[in-house]
Amino acid sequence: MFKIAIVVFRECLEIALLLGVIMAVTKPVANSRVYIVLGALIGIVLAAIFALSTRAISTSFGGLGDELFDSCVILLTAAIISWTVVWMQGYTKKIKKDLSKLSENITAGLTSQFMLVLVVATAILREGAEIILFVYSVSSVENLEGTKYLIGIGIGAFAGLTVGIALYLGLMKLAGKYVFTISTILLTLIAAGLAAEAAGILTSSGFIEAYSDQLWDTSWFISNESIMGKILNVTMGYDSKPNGMQIAFYLSSILITVSFMKLRSIISNKYHA
Repeated sequence: MFKIAIVVFRECLEIALLLGVIMAVTKPVANSRVYIVLGALIGIVLAAIFALSTRAISTSFGGLGDELFDSCVILLTAAIISWTVVWMQGYTKKIKKDLSKLSENITAGLTSQFMLVLVVATAILREGAEIILFVYSVSSVENLEGTKYLIGIGIGAFAGLTVGIALYLGLMKLAGKYVFTISTILLTLIAAGLAAEAAGILTSSGFIEAYSDQLWDTSWFISNESIMGKILNVTMGYDSKPNGMQIAFYLSSILITVSFMKLRSIISNKYHA
């Protein structure tokens, strides 16, 4: 539940910040609020269609290949979360610049207002799709009650939108840096944990046989079923009995995410130099 809340928090934080920036930058555009609301509604509908499509595809597997499908979705979710961490670097400055140009073009009559609808709808669809994929991934590896999913999504959405609005209004300029830093670290570890869980499914089902032997057993110290074990699993992908492939996927995920963050930072610095 906490893992769901963390991811939903980050996605809703992005949505709140993005919509805040869009509303501020496109203020000179006539009826901009109407187009923003229309774009948000279209994005929500498209995200719902995406959710139904994901469900239909998963049930079509019928039983044969369920583990393969689940592991692929989990890996895709881990990749999307990692990319979100990388992509958010310098996000606000870039989006403000792009939206300012879009606003000027709309006001000058060079671009249709429906481009604004498209921008908002695409953003809502992207964040909604990430949430849907992640919740599906969690359901593939954990047996949670329906109420816990709703509670996790509710807490994450409320916290994300609240902090996003507060940050945009300038009430948490100092704290904002730490909010993004902490959530970036947590999301990087959550993505690594998901990658390790996918490796566990692939090795236990026989799709991957290499490095499938258990490396160690720390259940005598912290078991997966204990409260501390569950907290560590949520926050950093802890497993008391990992195999070699799980460790390889876990470390590779962190290495790839950090490497892309460094690369994006280098490129960004050269671009703005």
